[in-house]
Amino acid sequence: MPKAKMDVCDCCYNVSKQLAKKSEFLWHAERYLKDAKKKKHAGCARMWKRIIADERQHVRMLKSAMKKGIC
Repeated sequence: MPKAKMDVCDCCYNVSKQLAKKSEFLWHAERYLKDAKKKKHAGCARMWKRIIADERQHVRMLKSAMKKGIC
């Protein structure tokens, strides 16, 4: 019996791959923010908050693309 071929287009693969990478990055970034707050490094904490906010927006965009079947 022949194996079923499961093709995923490059676009769909790229979206899902980046969603996983950005989610992992956010996990780490939240800890970096926690460390900055613990050390009372306000400038560093502001930087991490901004980076986290930007990355969360990117995650929302990627999730939306997957849900809508854009890719």
